[in-house]
Amino acid sequence: MEITPARAQDIDGILDLWGELAAFHARLDPAFTPAAGWRPAYAGYLSTLLERPDTRVLVAREQARIVGYGVARITLLPPFFAERRRGFIQDVFTRQGYRRRGIARRLVTDLLVWLRGEDIRTVELTVAVDNKEAILLWKSLGFRPYMHHFKRGL
Repeated sequence: MEITPARAQDIDGILDLWGELAAFHARLDPAFTPAAGWRPAYAGYLSTLLERPDTRVLVAREQARIVGYGVARITLLPPFFAERRRGFIQDVFTRQGYRRRGIARRLVTDLLVWLRGEDIRTVELTVAVDNKEAILLWKSLGFRPYMHHFKRGL
């Protein structure tokens, strides 16, 4: 298994994984349901991310097949925060059938190495409250909850 920075030719493989991720999250909460026509929209978004110096997109390959991916970004908080530059792990996903092999852990570790190299000291992420497996992963990697994110329909 090999982890490398994503390239433009990896977008279709990442889209397949994001579709699985979105379907999984939609089962946890309908708020995660992707829009009709999400695929070209997300392809355009990924193309933009691949060009940004403040974003890292990684893919995990088993032989030639993309079996996982991860996305981290550097965010900038308003100037009234002492620590303005923060890392944000946006997505980490491993294809069904390849889980429990350390792929997500390796993706996260590589993203954290990149963020550390960019002089980032704090990394944040969000995780669905019912995604128990992911919560266990994040805790095992040293992440801890520090905020609650609420929603309400109107």
